[in-house]
Amino acid sequence: MDNQFAIETRALKKTYKGKSHPTLDDFSLRIPYGSLFGLLAPNGAGKTTAINIICGLRRYDSGEIFIDGHDVSDGMQHVKPLLGLVPQDIALFPSLTAYENLKIFGGLYGLEKTLLEERIDQLLELFDLSASRNSYINRFSGGMKRRVNVIAGMLHAP
Repeated sequence: MDNQFAIETRALKKTYKGKSHPTLDDFSLRIPYGSLFGLLAPNGAGKTTAINIICGLRRYDSGEIFIDGHDVSDGMQHVKPLLGLVPQDIALFPSLTAYENLKIFGGLYGLEKTLLEERIDQLLELFDLSASRNSYINRFSGGMKRRVNVIAGMLHAP
């Protein structure tokens, strides 16, 4: 296989237990390196299921997934650092500050302390949140929470 796609799926199929029709049936896509990609479809079409499967958060019944040319059928360990997921719902601890939240997420990625501090500073600046780094998430507007959520998905530079 040539390695021209950042993400490629071939004929993914997923049927949830108790359902008669598959949520995904022959789902194939190719996302070239350096591209901006949007997955658009009606509600209930399986977009979230597809993303969760690609990120290794949900099992699939059949098909193939390649991340950076790596077949993930034997596990996601070697490709997890290449992926950054920002969930559709806010996934932050409201009783912690933006900085505290980002330290937790950076720790989950295994980032070394100095590198993590640099990444937090860079991304807070990029997203115009430097002045709010020590403010509690429960005081943030919806848009500010969304930006911190995006930063959390970008800390490890996927």
